[in-house]
Amino acid sequence: MTEIPEHLLKRSQAARSKAGGEAPAADAAPAASAPATVGSTAPAPAAPAAPARQAAAPAAPPPPKPDPPYVAAAKQRKKIPFWAMATLSFLPLWVFMYGRGLTPTEQVAAGPVGEGAEIYGSSGCAGCHGGGGEGGLGYQFSAGEVLKTFPHIEDQLAFVYHGTQGYAAAGIDVYGNPEREGGPHITGARGLMPAQEGVLSEAEILAVVCHERYTLGGADPTGEYLEEYETWCSPEAEAWVGFEGGTLNFGTSADVLEGTLEIGTDPRPGSPPSAP
Repeated sequence: MTEIPEHLLKRSQAARSKAGGEAPAADAAPAASAPATVGSTAPAPAAPAAPARQAAAPAAPPPPKPDPPYVAAAKQRKKIPFWAMATLSFLPLWVFMYGRGLTPTEQVAAGPVGEGAEIYGSSGCAGCHGGGGEGGLGYQFSAGEVLKTFPHIEDQLAFVYHGTQGYAAAGIDVYGNPEREGGPHITGARGLMPAQEGVLSEAEILAVVCHERYTLGGADPTGEYLEEYETWCSPEAEAWVGFEGGTLNFGTSADVLEGTLEIGTDPRPGSPPSAP
């Protein structure tokens, strides 16, 4: 290809203008700054740039491991509701109250029989005769044994008041029923019964004797021993009210209590069952 100089192009244009009767054009438009190239073609438009390659998506996390069967079962198990927890908190209290309800209530007799039970345990009587009157160093009271020895409560009151030494000093060999089944109790034959004079009051002596006869000895307050119980050992008994109130003592009991034997302030032999 041959490049045509610019001044030659201008001359050619002026000549064509004269031949055609046309005025020369002032300052013809300059040719394109870039020289034409014979046989050249217009450059093809640039292809659009390829879009940038998208960033690679992050790798998906691996699926979680399945729970072991026991964990899955625990998750599926129904939970205890909140209100049930509040209710269960009272369960120990309910168990305690239920247990107390099943525990039998110990019935404590009123009057001298009830007070005598406390004195029997605290004054040393149980240490010799056993907590249930079964005997030990001292004689047995249970199974009616004390009633065989003392058919009359007055004889037992006198012996507890004066004790073995008082009877021995007075020369009294038998301190209870001389006709006792199995033989009478001989003074000093089995241990020493300490005198309770000055240790217990006369009301306390009556109370412990009532306990020994009716609780341990098994005397029936509604049968054979009804009269004795009403006179000496019931809560309203005249002897109990008198000894407790200080209006009665062992020396005056027979004068006040009709149909009773004298207790007295001195030791005396025991009385057989036939005595009034």
